[in-house]
Amino acid sequence: MRLVENFKFPSESKLEDFKEALKSSRRVICVGVGRSGGNAEVFTRFLRNLGFEQVYGPDDIPYILKSEDTLVAFSGSGVTTYTLETARIAREANARIVSLTSNVKSPLAELSDLVIEIPGKEVLSYHAEDYYIRQLIGVQYAPLTPIGTLYELRTMLFSLSFAGSFIEGNAYGWFRRLTEGLRSYTPSQRDFQFLYHSLPKPRSPLNPLTGKTVVVGEGFSGIVGSFFVTRLRHCCKLDEDRECYFWKDKGSVSVGPRDMVLIISGSGSHIPSLMAEKAKAKGARVVSITSYGESPLAENSNSVIIIPGRVMYKIKGLRSSYLPKNPLESIFELRTLFFLESSIYLIAIEENITEVDMLRKHSDFA
Repeated sequence: MRLVENFKFPSESKLEDFKEALKSSRRVICVGVGRSGGNAEVFTRFLRNLGFEQVYGPDDIPYILKSEDTLVAFSGSGVTTYTLETARIAREANARIVSLTSNVKSPLAELSDLVIEIPGKEVLSYHAEDYYIRQLIGVQYAPLTPIGTLYELRTMLFSLSFAGSFIEGNAYGWFRRLTEGLRSYTPSQRDFQFLYHSLPKPRSPLNPLTGKTVVVGEGFSGIVGSFFVTRLRHCCKLDEDRECYFWKDKGSVSVGPRDMVLIISGSGSHIPSLMAEKAKAKGARVVSITSYGESPLAENSNSVIIIPGRVMYKIKGLRSSYLPKNPLESIFELRTLFFLESSIYLIAIEENITEVDMLRKHSDFA
């Protein structure tokens, strides 16, 4: 936790410029790919809840950008192809560009009117030579395990803190409140070990019939789940593949007796509980992460990990995927995110998976 929160927070003057850019825009377009895309989607949803009417997320970017628009670009490296090309088109349209990046000298930063530096990811850390050098000096589990996800974790905390400043106070005050909320909960070692032993092992020539992991979640919980799927796919050696899916991945995802279904839902009600019931009927092992041990989800699960923090709403017509206006009411999702990120580190240690192993599985396309 100290590692994540220990960075130079953006200045208040930059944050005021960011606010003004959003308030004066006709449309706000948020773009990012992979886990940066997850951050962009969370930021999009919080802006909508705050009353911004024309906000577009990474999956619904308008075909034509205009000078009255503001593009908010999320990219740790600042060189992600899709994000960078979208920024170039925005520049041609004379739209404003705000980038959240670790690389203030990147092509994305050069295109931007305002750069919010979130330290964490560096372009050089993705060169294979650097990985092998670090192996030789004994640093094994860095950039692609939790230490290497600093940009994504810090950006998530920054985005929620910045959203909170539209309600009251300043972003840094919200940042301190969110990090205090994270520190006030400590997962048990039992929960880490339990999740690890519940996960199907990687498929390999010696273990060809292992099952797959399917992660289910809606709203912010779904974004946390998709973060976990991305990292879990990296956790295997050269001759292995760990089969993992997010339940809304394109195409159909089937489950059976060899599989584990991980369901994330703070309330433990609505669609996630129905999915648990369905998965269990198909013979899959169901593990749930929820705030409520007596919820319908918990009752339909083989095993339950309790992470406190979900605030329950009783609003007619409310779906379980609602994101609140107040970032502090998303503390369940933040705690779950950090729990799952730490679990990836445990997997790497338990299975002796190194940076080089993870790099081979890491996306280098989009």
